[in-house]
Amino acid sequence: MRFTTRLHVCVAAAFVLVLYFSWRAPSSLGENWQRAWRHGSRRIVVFGDDWSDTGEYRMSPPPKTSTRDRIAAKGDVWVETLCKELTCDFVDNFARSIPDNVDVDAVGSMVDSGVFAHVTSDYGNETLAVFDFKTQVQQFIEFDKKRWRFPGRHAGDEQTTYTVLFGLWDLLQYSTLDKDAAVHAIDCSVRELIHNLNLLADHVGTPKVVVPNLMDVTFLPRFSGRKEGSAANFAMKQHQSVFLWTYWNTVLSHEASKWERGDLFVPNVHDIVMGEVRAKQMHSGKVTDSKGLGKQKPLFQEVEEPCLVQVTDANAESLQTAAQTCTDPSAHLFWDDIHLNGPAHELIGMEAARLIRTNQTVNSDARQRSMEKSAADQKKGGPNGANFELKFPPGY
Repeated sequence: MRFTTRLHVCVAAAFVLVLYFSWRAPSSLGENWQRAWRHGSRRIVVFGDDWSDTGEYRMSPPPKTSTRDRIAAKGDVWVETLCKELTCDFVDNFARSIPDNVDVDAVGSMVDSGVFAHVTSDYGNETLAVFDFKTQVQQFIEFDKKRWRFPGRHAGDEQTTYTVLFGLWDLLQYSTLDKDAAVHAIDCSVRELIHNLNLLADHVGTPKVVVPNLMDVTFLPRFSGRKEGSAANFAMKQHQSVFLWTYWNTVLSHEASKWERGDLFVPNVHDIVMGEVRAKQMHSGKVTDSKGLGKQKPLFQEVEEPCLVQVTDANAESLQTAAQTCTDPSAHLFWDDIHLNGPAHELIGMEAARLIRTNQTVNSDARQRSMEKSAADQKKGGPNGANFELKFPPGY
């Protein structure tokens, strides 16, 4: 091989390596390389509750008096990590958090407010429920028709990933019902979730959707804070809550596997969270398993107590509560009694991105059957569609 040829090969190899590492780099330089080499923009469209709400809204923003300021120490929510991992250009957020400083009892976003109102009507429930999945999808469709009016947006197609995370508030509310009513509510809720995915598909075609499953709500600090009263009563509530959580994830998994109108990715939030809990417990107990879990320092030093706690001042004339923040937020798995901390959200976002990159869908069989059926229908219908029949003029 001549010297000039070898030189050209070396230069080409070096150029390819620079491109590859720039593409994989997590820095802004790597992100800029990726944006420069791809065509079109990329966005994340977010549906859900507090766990997904970025605090910036495309449609009908809530009153400032009812929203909480974002705290830097809390970190990003998982959809923001997903955006970074996929180097997206926009996050169109339609998720909503439970309102703050309102005069009535409120609950966070649920799959369907109508289901909630129906199953709790016999209990005299007058709880305020914020925008549900159906409302959020309607808001998105309205926004999507005119998004080109926003700076930097275009009327053409955008590479879009949709995220749908509901169920936390549903489970917390339905766990107070009797078992049959709660199971019925979950059946209706998951059915409505799939129905709204169909409405989304009617508008956008074949969506790519991330639908995380739910973690066991009995591990939330809010649930463990309900231990007042008899141990037997608490154990009974815990048992029912675990059953309903299992039932929700089972029904969701079953329905998701049958969905034909898009690609579904289901990060296992429960396994992610419980993995960090086990890592802490094993490290503290100086126990290791065959995979080496327990040897390394855990990501979280505190997996039970949240960073942000409400402290009651008993010396005040009227009992008052104030929020007290921990000294090392990153050491806590939970931010407050119902929300994960930023580093935990990051794990969920990274897992969602991994599933998308490797195309690990939960409904590949259903999608394949749907495409085969569509191809067979087109072939059967002929060049001009179904019932095509060639007719000759008289005399032939």
